[in-house]
Amino acid sequence: MGLLALARLAGVFVARMLFSERVVAKLVRRGIQPEEVEQLPENGGRSKRNPRPRHPDSRFLIGPTNGGRILTAVVEPEAADDAIWHVRTAWESSPTEQMFYYRRS
Repeated sequence: MGLLALARLAGVFVARMLFSERVVAKLVRRGIQPEEVEQLPENGGRSKRNPRPRHPDSRFLIGPTNGGRILTAVVEPEAADDAIWHVRTAWESSPTEQMFYYRRS
């Protein structure tokens, strides 16, 4: 997918997001376009550790799309370059996830 504007999310540097065909199909079934997930770091999304990780460095990216939706994406860093992240899934943020996004420290 496309190259992102460089963004820093609570210590997580995002230069690019990668999507497998399987993940794109899952997102589309959920009514989410990959481009919307790419907007999360560009629009000031926040990052936190995944509370139920399958990968030890898995993170949640929570933030707004250009259309105003708040999404949560699960991402994992590329082994060779930790500025490149593999998107594993995404969904409409829960109320708790939205509170995390809106709560600024």
